[in-house]
Amino acid sequence: MAKIKMLAVAVAATMALPAWADRNLTADLVVVGAGTGGTVAAVSGVEGGLKTVLLEKNAFAGGAGNFMEGSFAAESFMQKEKGITLTKTEAFNRMAAYHHWRVNAPLMKAFVDNTADMIQWVWDHGVHWKEVKTAWRDNQILTWHLYPSAGSLPKRMIEIFKEKGGELLLSTPAEKLIVEQGRVVGVEARDKAGEKVTVRAKNVILATGGYNFNVDMVKEMTGIDMIPVGAPGRTGDGINMALAVGAVGDNMGPMMINGAFMPAEGEAICNGANKELRAMFRQGLLYVDGTGNRFFNEELTIDWPTASNAIARTGEWTYIVFDQATVDEFSTKGKGYPNPCGNFIQRHQAATQLPQLLADNEKKGNVFVGNTIEEVAKKAGMDPAILRASCDAMTKFAKQGKDDQFGKDSYYLRAIDKGPFYVVRGKLNTLTSLNGVKVTANLQVVDKDSHVIPGLYAIGHDAGGMYGDSYDLKVGEGTASSFAVTSGRMAVNHILSTK
Repeated sequence: MAKIKMLAVAVAATMALPAWADRNLTADLVVVGAGTGGTVAAVSGVEGGLKTVLLEKNAFAGGAGNFMEGSFAAESFMQKEKGITLTKTEAFNRMAAYHHWRVNAPLMKAFVDNTADMIQWVWDHGVHWKEVKTAWRDNQILTWHLYPSAGSLPKRMIEIFKEKGGELLLSTPAEKLIVEQGRVVGVEARDKAGEKVTVRAKNVILATGGYNFNVDMVKEMTGIDMIPVGAPGRTGDGINMALAVGAVGDNMGPMMINGAFMPAEGEAICNGANKELRAMFRQGLLYVDGTGNRFFNEELTIDWPTASNAIARTGEWTYIVFDQATVDEFSTKGKGYPNPCGNFIQRHQAATQLPQLLADNEKKGNVFVGNTIEEVAKKAGMDPAILRASCDAMTKFAKQGKDDQFGKDSYYLRAIDKGPFYVVRGKLNTLTSLNGVKVTANLQVVDKDSHVIPGLYAIGHDAGGMYGDSYDLKVGEGTASSFAVTSGRMAVNHILSTK
C-alpha cells in the first residue's frame, strides 16, 4: 500500500510540471528585443526567407518605438517632393563634423546612405509618413519624417511578422549568448514561468535598446543623476551579453539627455497630463541654479542636447523663473508657446490648463509662488538677492531688446516684473543611451582587436560608434529612431548576402 501511495504522489508531481521544463527552438535568426529595430529586423528576416524567433523582455512589444515621433533621412522621396536638396554625403559630413569625427565613419556613412530606402520601405509596409518637417524656426533643411502616430511602426511590424510565420516570445528575456568554437550560435532566455528557453540560431541580432533604465550603469558612466523616461526594460542586457563573449564598448557613456522637465510620474517629454507645464522648460525662459544664478543662453532649450550639457553642471535640480505676464501671454490665443515641445505642444499653441497645473504642482512641491521675487526665492531655497539680480537683469534685457550677458535672441526675452512670480524645478531626463558595443559597417560585433565575432550583430542603441558626446539633433532630427530602423534592415541584408 505504501508503494502505491508513493507511486501516486510521483505521478501527481509529474503531472503538475509543465509539458516542457526546458524549451528548445531552432532558427536561422534570433532577434533579442522587440522594439523599433528588433521588429524591423524580424520582419526583414522572415521576408528574406529566414526562420526567425523574436524575444522580448516585456509583456508587450514596441519598446521605445511606442513613443517614437519621427525619423531622419537624406534624399527621401518626401524630401525630393519638397525640393530639399540635402545630399547623403552632405548629411554625413554634417553629422561627422558635429561629433568631431569621434564616430565609426564607415558605419555612419552606410547608415545615411540607407535612410532614403528605409523611408520607402516603411511606407511600402503600410506605415505612411505624415510629413517631413523641422522643429527649428529658421531651418530650411527638413529631415524629420513624422510617423502617422506614436507606436505605429512596431505595431505594424509585429502584425507582418506574425502573418509571415515568425515566432514572438513575450516576457522572455534573453540571459546569455551561446558560443561554440568561437561562434555565437544562439541565446539562452527565461520565460515568465521561470523556465529556460534555448534558441539555437545561425545568427543573433541584439536589439535591446541600450541601458537607459539601468540607473547604476548610467550613474557610473556619466556621474549625473537623471530621470529615465520612455519604455522600461532597457537595462543594458544586449550590451552586457555581448561584452561577456568578447565585445568591447565603443565610446559608451553619452546619453540622449532630453533637457530638464518638472518631474511627473509616467510622463515623457510633453505627452502627459502635465504637458503644458512641462513645456515651459522648452520656451527659452530664465534658467537659474539652486542659488538663483543664471548660467547659460536659454534659447538653446529647443536644442535640448546642447542645453542639457549646460544644465548638467548645475547639480540635481535646475529651475525656470517667470511671472504672471508670461503665464497670460502663453495662455492667449494667437500668442501661445514660442517653441514646440515634441509633437505634443505646437509653436503658438495656447495653454488652456497652465494656471491650474501651476496650482496643482505647487501643492506637490514642484512649483513655488510668491507675490515678490524675494518671497518666491525663499520658498525655493534660493538667495533672494541673487535671484532678484538675475530677474532684474532679464527684465532689463527684455525692455531694451538685447541680452547683454549671453546674447539670447530677443524672441525669447521676457521681463520678470509682474507678480505673482513662479519658480518651477526640473530634473534632467534621459531618453536613451547613445552608444553600445563596437561593430562593423554591417553591424557585426567585433572584439578588442576589431575581429568579427561570428554570428553576432548589434543594432540601434546596442551598437556603438554613432555619436560623439551628444545627440546630433541640430543636424539630423530623428537619427536615433532612424538608426534603429535602418540598422535592423542593414544587419539582416548582410546576413542574407552571406547565406
